Amino acid sequence: MLLGVISDIHSNLPALEAVVAQLDRLGAEKVICAGDMVGYNSFADGVLGLVKKRRMVSIRGNHDRAVTSGDTSDLSDTAAEAVGWTRKHLAPNHLAWLGRLLARKNLKVEGRKILVVHGSPLDEGEYVLPVKEDRWPFGNPGADLLIMGHTHVQWTDRFERYNLTVVNPGSVGQPRDTDPRAAFAVIDTRDLSVRLHRVEYDIGKTAGAVIAAGLPARLAERLYVGR
Repeated sequence: MLLGVISDIHSNLPALEAVVAQLDRLGAEKVICAGDMVGYNSFADGVLGLVKKRRMVSIRGNHDRAVTSGDTSDLSDTAAEAVGWTRKHLAPNHLAWLGRLLARKNLKVEGRKILVVHGSPLDEGEYVLPVKEDRWPFGNPGADLLIMGHTHVQWTDRFERYNLTVVNPGSVGQPRDTDPRAAFAVIDTRDLSVRLHRVEYDIGKTAGAVIAAGLPARLAERLYVGR
């Protein structure tokens, strides 16, 4: 089975639509989302509507949690402002759905054990940047495949010592690895091979909507540079 893997959509519907279209072309049969579907941008309802329509397997991220709880104490001022805007504008049914999401999920797909987290296997708010096997601090968290998000940096590796494949698909809606194209991954469950992908989308549409919504201009500007 081909799995589509995404994360950190951050209310960027044009980017998500481009990714979904590409996943369809590639033949992905199931899509897993590692959290942070909302925040930063202004298409929160559209994003959640598409995630639900496509029956994506989803967990919450720290921005999702902040939107449902109102607690922005661990966010920057800019991120907190976007969370407040989202809480004010998000449809009640979507807010309730977001609040029911779990912080992590253990799945079994085609015999493969998959753990989906937002940050690290220990903390949904921990940043795990690309690391080599001899510096990997988590061992095997009880899975064949570990899917993480949160960093907005796309990477994958195979740690033979732990019989573990690790993948961060990068960010759909706000990449931070200097490539502004929407990021995602495709995994073949037969051999756990991972292919990292990027796809262009209409950045101007998202950036313009950010400005029109009265959100900080910085959130629009960074989309063009992938930072």
